[in-house]
Amino acid sequence: MMIVKMINKSRIKTVIGSLFLTLCFTACSLNIPYENQFSDPDAITTPNTARELLATAYKQLPSPEFDLSVLGDDFETTSWISRDASLNNLYKWQTQPIEDLAVSIWSDYYAAVAIANAVLERVDGISVSTTEETKELQAVVSEAKLLKAYCYFNLLRLFAPDYEDGPEKDGIILKDQLELEFLYRSSIEECVTAIRELLKEALTVENNPSDVYWFSQYSGYYMWAELELYAHNYEQAAEYAQKVIDEKGGYDVLGETVYATLWSNSSCAERVFSLFTNSSYYTGINYDTHKGDYMTVNSSLITLYADGDIRSGASVFTKEMTDDALGNTTMENCLGKYNKMNWEKIEPQYINKYRVAGACFILAEAYCRDGKGHDGQAVGVMNRYLEQRNATLLDTQLSGEPLLKAIFQEKWKEFVGEGERYFDLKRCRKGVLSDWNTSGTMATDKRVQADDYRWTFPIPRGEYLYNENVSQNEGWTKIEN
Repeated sequence: MMIVKMINKSRIKTVIGSLFLTLCFTACSLNIPYENQFSDPDAITTPNTARELLATAYKQLPSPEFDLSVLGDDFETTSWISRDASLNNLYKWQTQPIEDLAVSIWSDYYAAVAIANAVLERVDGISVSTTEETKELQAVVSEAKLLKAYCYFNLLRLFAPDYEDGPEKDGIILKDQLELEFLYRSSIEECVTAIRELLKEALTVENNPSDVYWFSQYSGYYMWAELELYAHNYEQAAEYAQKVIDEKGGYDVLGETVYATLWSNSSCAERVFSLFTNSSYYTGINYDTHKGDYMTVNSSLITLYADGDIRSGASVFTKEMTDDALGNTTMENCLGKYNKMNWEKIEPQYINKYRVAGACFILAEAYCRDGKGHDGQAVGVMNRYLEQRNATLLDTQLSGEPLLKAIFQEKWKEFVGEGERYFDLKRCRKGVLSDWNTSGTMATDKRVQADDYRWTFPIPRGEYLYNENVSQNEGWTKIEN
């Protein structure tokens, strides 16, 4: 059953009204309105009404996959890009569109955190009378904590320097109460610790809903694996990634039949967590339904796919496009996945966030980096994954940095257009992926160095304008009025 069907219509007015107030509050995102602006306390008295309020937090989560793919190296521009100056400037890493994107992402994630906090603060006032109600309330609490961890982790990756740049550097603001507070940014290490604690608390509850758009234990362990990989705790990252793979069906769910359902409105055994959407998604890439897209898949990436690789068939589709004002036509390598669904007038319902393939990449990278001679295990993980994708297997003698490069190359092929590449580039731009912008059209379109300050998004002006305790990230201007 979809989220919108699970919300009790008799209660929706209070919840949606409160959400509207949250979204309209455009100054400091941590100026959380008082509790009666979220919901009437008397309305959140049962597990079902708590679930209804939590559902609005899920709906608030942003999906910036296209924008992050534009910032990465997934795309090349077409002749139509001149018709959208903002998109063109984002592609070229101009500051204004990055600032605009930062404001949107920051406000959406913190709005979701605020709603999750409202749910958690109502828990003590909720009475339960049956075993089923007890389990449902425990599930709601677990999911609220997972949702907060999810928001904090994504905010940390975008708005703080990379962990390797210094865990003592400013991270994000940890907001755990509903009331107004003027807080400092916690350090990156403090943020990692807080996220880890949320995950530990949430995963004491056995909660595995049948629908993948609610957080579950599986998605919690995926998140935990990704967090530990980010924090260089490779043994723990490998442990939790392996747990996801084992509990979600192993490598068998990576085959062609299941893979084909990832970009459809059918259920998919490989999905671990997906957002549900009933509105347009990934339409920003399309200029005109007949003339073409603003961007196509990076030609350097396309050459890396082997014949028969099922990832190529899903990621790239060739379409005749009118490429300029003269009416000339060419065959363009358009992005597949959600973009192809839109071209075929199929509105996506699932936005894939976590899937088993991602856990395989976390596991392989963790093995390769752990310093314990597990390169062979890393190759084994990759080859079991690649075999299911009908792709060329890795040389079993690969190790060290060449193996890491191979892992990231295969991950690029898997996640093109889904925003994952941006996070890998930010983490590894000073090392294994330092040559990311030196091939193909990237060399002329993007001149972004490894130490460029724009890798870390700016703290929105509305955040520090009313809270002098909030610092701005290096390189970005702190406007005081």
